[in-house]
This record gives sequence, C-alpha cells and structure tokens, in this order.
Amino acid sequence: MLCQIPNIAKGVISLFVSGRLSAADYRVCLQPMIESYRQEWQQVCLYIEADVLLEGWEHASLTGSGEVQLPHFDALVFVGGPDWVGNSVRLLGPFMQGEVAWFPLEQKQLAREWIQERSIVNE
Repeated sequence: MLCQIPNIAKGVISLFVSGRLSAADYRVCLQPMIESYRQEWQQVCLYIEADVLLEGWEHASLTGSGEVQLPHFDALVFVGGPDWVGNSVRLLGPFMQGEVAWFPLEQKQLAREWIQERSIVNE
C-alpha cells in the first residue's frame, strides 16, 4: 500500500508505505504525482515514511516488464520501516541519480529537515 500523506513542505511529495507495493501503486499513485510535481515545482523531492510491515515491491512488478522504473528525482528520504530498508538505502544510495538518505522513525524530524533543506521551493 502506498498513499499520500499531508505534505511536509511545498514541493515535497510525502508518502506512507506499508505491506507489498504493486505496479498499480506505481502507475496510479506515484508516477502521476512525480510528473505533476516536476511540472509544478521543477523538482522531485520524496519523503517516504514506512512502517515495519513494509515488504517491498511485488515480484511481478519488477521483473521483465519494466513496469516500475523510478524516474529521476532530486532527493529521496526514507523514514522508518524494517531494518532492510536502511541497509538497502545505504547500499544502493551511491548508485541513485539523486541524493538519498534513511532515518529511523524516532528521527523523523531530522528526516523532514533533511528533505526540506534539499527542496528548492521557498515557502
């Protein structure tokens, strides 16, 4: 499940994720938001908060069909989630096109500050 939560700042897509994400979550929710924010704000900054029930993407959405392909983003911060989320961000972050960070749930405020500092949108 992927759903939008109240934005933490102008120009920052704010999401909550849990369970297993699907290609439909990407096509119906995430991809249109990213395209809209890129047009409106000329940037894509993502704040993604996860609970411990996050399992990742459905296998079928990642293999062969190329349904889920995260477009270019400027900054992405993950907050919380199971241990593997933080490990994955640390492992894959250097290979991503934008800045990437992970914060444990108890450091949610630091995560918000981190993404707000990277947003070019002034309030």
